[in-house]
Amino acid sequence: MEDLVLQLPERESLYQLYLYAFNRQDSPARKAFFMDRVEHGKVFRIKDGEQVVSGLYRLPFELRIGDQLFQMGGIGDVMTYPEYGGHGYATTLLKTALADMNADGYELSFLAPFSQRYYRRLGYEQAVSAFTYEIDSQKLRSVKVKAQRKVERTSLANSVGEVAEYYRQTVATQDGKINRQPWWWHYLTLKNKWNVAKVYDSAQMTGYAIYEIQGTDLVVSEMNYQDWDTYQTLLNFVAAHSSMVERFIFKDHSNFYQGHYSLEPGEMNVHVEPYMMGRIVNFKRFIAKYPFENEFGTMLIKIEDDVLQSNNGVWKVSKAGIEQASQEDHWQIKGKINDLSAFFLGQLSLKQAVQLHRIQVQAINDEQLAQFDSAVKKNILGFNDYF
Repeated sequence: MEDLVLQLPERESLYQLYLYAFNRQDSPARKAFFMDRVEHGKVFRIKDGEQVVSGLYRLPFELRIGDQLFQMGGIGDVMTYPEYGGHGYATTLLKTALADMNADGYELSFLAPFSQRYYRRLGYEQAVSAFTYEIDSQKLRSVKVKAQRKVERTSLANSVGEVAEYYRQTVATQDGKINRQPWWWHYLTLKNKWNVAKVYDSAQMTGYAIYEIQGTDLVVSEMNYQDWDTYQTLLNFVAAHSSMVERFIFKDHSNFYQGHYSLEPGEMNVHVEPYMMGRIVNFKRFIAKYPFENEFGTMLIKIEDDVLQSNNGVWKVSKAGIEQASQEDHWQIKGKINDLSAFFLGQLSLKQAVQLHRIQVQAINDEQLAQFDSAVKKNILGFNDYF
């Protein structure tokens, strides 16, 4: 495995691969955020002589589910020169990265796929959706706010410490959010020329909107707030740009429709797209930490994982913990790791999974099935961090 880990002198060769594979133009700013990402991640690569010809990185994140923080490896920049395609280099590197995450104590992994079918073979499944709300700038109307709030506008780079602290206290504590570390906030300011509108109630910050103007569009990439007055103050701030742009675009990754950006939702164009795929890296560690919502007795779950063999077998699962069962043919729920990941990550109910023949059940009645289904949190993933 260590033979595939990028070495310090190879970073420039990796950067050249990145520029070519993603058709990017070199610039000091681009190189700065790329190298910052490499510095904080772990990169796996394949070389031909001294040239890096295929590569990917793994970034260290923490994802909150309930009161638990799960170690999550974010995979990105899966790339190969076209003349080296067809040799399975990307698959080799992905399998290596997954084995490395398993050895390093990770429970989860996520990535933005170029092909869901391809990554599904490696155990990943659709987990996070992206909602985009578009509205003509003249149709977003200001609303009177009862409690007057102050708005301060600045670049994110100049306010990153304050915004990061607000996020840590009020957003990172929510289900399905990434617990952003200082290095990741710094990276976001290197990669993006974002502005931020911060709202205050007296001296207390009560919310913010991260945005930028792109041509004739004002794009809000992230908006967090504590109460209705703050939310409406942020919308009024956006609406005040109506003479400057033609469209307002709100990006949202809460995994369910939110039509409240306008008093007339029918005036908006709403797009829903697959965003991130995820998978359980180590089933035993994941279940041991998972905050089940209610008691359900004991379930015998059989895992089929073609990539990480340590997940295979029958597991005796209860709210109190997990242990491996001795008899392979005695199970109540059986599925591939990608389908079981979709269930445990709240994207697929057990009833749906059974109806779609993605998960099999036996020796279990409807009441037991419903109890176990209700113990798993639903539709909680909502992070918009792209890696």
